[in-house]
Amino acid sequence: MDKLDPGKILVIDDEQSLREGAQRILTRMNFEVCMASRGDEGLALLEEQPVGIVLLDMKMPGMDGMEVLKRIMAMDRGIIVIVITGYATVETAIEAMQLGAYNFIPKPYQPEQLRITVSRAREKIELALEAEKLAQDKKRTLADLHTEQSRTHTIIESLPNGVLVTNPQGNVVLINPACYHHL
Repeated sequence: MDKLDPGKILVIDDEQSLREGAQRILTRMNFEVCMASRGDEGLALLEEQPVGIVLLDMKMPGMDGMEVLKRIMAMDRGIIVIVITGYATVETAIEAMQLGAYNFIPKPYQPEQLRITVSRAREKIELALEAEKLAQDKKRTLADLHTEQSRTHTIIESLPNGVLVTNPQGNVVLINPACYHHL
């Protein structure tokens, strides 16, 4: 998820009026919006920019939306794709969702419908990024704890006096060489 920005959206649609309409709605929601009129143009932008969400039209000249969706999912960067099309069928929606699309919005859509869907997508990305950060912090903390345990163990091992540590059940959990010598 290193190339993922939840505040950046790419709109891939061959209809200029729909791209610009989406841009107006999304910029009011404090998104940075990139636009592409073709699938290959959109994929090229994804290689260059850390986009978190893609609004993708299914019917475009050249590379269609399903092919673009497959390629985005193959990138495996956690990008959320919201499919938008005027040719909404149950089969198309099912196929897009099976390929990894986050949601499906039929054209013409209401601005509020777009706002709600995009807001939820942003929240999902932010939660995933936070979970990843917490997992990294946990690994770092465990590594620090292991290092500290190693230092403590080294200090106890080198003490000239005998040290014997038991758990609450009375079992010996740590004994240093000096203690062995005294025993």
